[in-house]
Amino acid sequence: MAVNLLSAALAILLLALVCNQADCYNSLDPHGNITVTFDIHKWTSDGYMARVTIQNYYQYRHVEKPGWALGWSWAKGEIIWSMIGAFATQQGNCSAFKNQMIPHSCKKNPTIADLMEDAKAEKRSDNCCHGGLLSAWAIDSSKSFSSFEIVVGNLEGNSSGHMPRNLTLMAPGPGYTCGAFGDTDPTIYLDNDGRREMQVFRTWKATCTYSSFIANKAPVCCVSLSTFYNPTITPCPAAAVHVDLLPTMVQARA
Repeated sequence: MAVNLLSAALAILLLALVCNQADCYNSLDPHGNITVTFDIHKWTSDGYMARVTIQNYYQYRHVEKPGWALGWSWAKGEIIWSMIGAFATQQGNCSAFKNQMIPHSCKKNPTIADLMEDAKAEKRSDNCCHGGLLSAWAIDSSKSFSSFEIVVGNLEGNSSGHMPRNLTLMAPGPGYTCGAFGDTDPTIYLDNDGRREMQVFRTWKATCTYSSFIANKAPVCCVSLSTFYNPTITPCPAAAVHVDLLPTMVQARA
């Protein structure tokens, strides 16, 4: 019994020493996430206009420099005619539109980045342009979200839109895993000095959650509980600190 208690205490102590606030599980924020919302608020002749919002619901995890980068794959042959409040990092091959206005991006899997705070007025939208930075919800909720406007086209005339697929979030660097977009109740907002309720046509939402195990290919520590002192039985990543509790247990028994 004493040996088991000693082993558990050593494991907890080791984790406390090597883990920092950014990498370890935070019991005060077990349900934190970053939510991405597509609000379709206007139909066009070949697609729609949407407001995309990135909301940081983590209590203490900021999105730091160089800021967020959002990516997805279009379900059909969509293109981005124009954007304000953000930009696609690559235009892609738009040669099929040589006799029309050139789209902002023709990439099948565009990556979107935020504009800087000094962006020109004609390129800005409401709640945009923070250089990709998002404050943690509990630290400053007024700076915990960012939005941009996007005009999507190249769809059949009667289309009500198709949810983007394979959502990815770099905020910054790896570590975030995003779920699939899903239909949800349309977003309601206030107009006419708050006296009139309006709602968008469609709302799609997805959530992204952070994992230090994904962010760090080689964890900062690895505690082996194998029966034999042999790393090949329960191997640790090469850059991790390997700790086997068996020698300690044997010494305690002695």
